[in-house]
Amino acid sequence: MPISSPSTNGIMPEAKKAGRKGTKTEAKSAAKTPPYEPNIPEPNTRAELMKYWMNISLDDRTAQKMLWLSEGGTKVSRKSEEVCPVLDRPERYEHSPQVLCKEGILGSRGYWEVDCDGWVVIGVACENAGRKAKDGPCGLGENDLSWGVGWAGSCYHVWHNGVNVEIQAPLSPVIGVYADQPAGIIKFFLVQEGENGSKEVRLVHQFTTSITDRLMPGFWVGRNSYCQIRKKDQ
Repeated sequence: MPISSPSTNGIMPEAKKAGRKGTKTEAKSAAKTPPYEPNIPEPNTRAELMKYWMNISLDDRTAQKMLWLSEGGTKVSRKSEEVCPVLDRPERYEHSPQVLCKEGILGSRGYWEVDCDGWVVIGVACENAGRKAKDGPCGLGENDLSWGVGWAGSCYHVWHNGVNVEIQAPLSPVIGVYADQPAGIIKFFLVQEGENGSKEVRLVHQFTTSITDRLMPGFWVGRNSYCQIRKKDQ
């Protein structure tokens, strides 16, 4: 992610208050996570995080027209300004090259990991965050209803409400995201190789806020870049 705030020109701009009814896929994913227990220690190791693993898939109805989905709805890529021939929809991002997932988090915890390459922002947005130009900035982290992390060339930037914070950490091709919606906790991790082929996580940043809406995993994708959702056994 660049030093300057992401915005149009195929970067991050605007949106609309567009909601979406729950889906069977969403309900099935939520049913696999442990029952929510308040006031327990938050997970910090990868083994602890994996207890809250949730399967997510890209929602093509939300994908901005410069984004191309593939690999069974797990990969989103952008090559240039080439436009995908899709219909306009209320749920679709109008300008920001962004896509949300079908599954969200409400009244629960969830964790997922993403392979990324190039200029991307990985994060979460409230289901009712804007998606159209008339609603103002809608890129991940550009408003008060979304949070994101991205590589800025020499360090990571974490974004919320249009403000970014620089985090000094080595580049990792895999990002982990943990969200505890009732507690208002959002954490971004670097997933790294540990000893004996195991994987470890390094905390990049934690947001603590008040969240009443469903949280939706999302991806902002710059030119010649991609994100791909990982499987639990990877």
